[in-house]
Amino acid sequence: MEMQTNQLPDFLTLSQMSDNDITKLFGVRDFFIYELDFAALASGGVASSSFTIQTDSNFLWQEGCFFADIAGAAQEDSTRVLPLVSCLLIDTSSGRQLSSSSVPLTSQFGPGDKPYILPTPRFFRANTQVTVSLTNFSADTAYNLRLQFIGTKFFKFSNR
Repeated sequence: MEMQTNQLPDFLTLSQMSDNDITKLFGVRDFFIYELDFAALASGGVASSSFTIQTDSNFLWQEGCFFADIAGAAQEDSTRVLPLVSCLLIDTSSGRQLSSSSVPLTSQFGPGDKPYILPTPRFFRANTQVTVSLTNFSADTAYNLRLQFIGTKFFKFSNR
């Protein structure tokens, strides 16, 4: 399969490519998770944090997970915390927001055993900064939150 590398193929083309073609296009790959932690996000509070895609590889974000707790209290499946938090993701390197406004966290992240699978995986080039802004819209609850960006690192090695 002949591919031009100056533009990424569309999702349909990517889904039909062989493993060998994907390796030729993107390079060697490996599973990877970027995580951001937010401690004690107070009711009505806003917090931002960011991470930078490592310089050794590009990153394809495929699934989003969250873990939430209230004051570190123990949880079981039946008492799992569903945070009343909205989220805005920004590709700071390009200035592109990934939604028109802040959306409920569960629109982009699922609990660990039920990750949110992105309908269109998001490709971030090496050294891209990703900023996450959270807003707690709960009337009276502070949350501890951990967000995981689960995907694939692509290492493009030169043949020279």
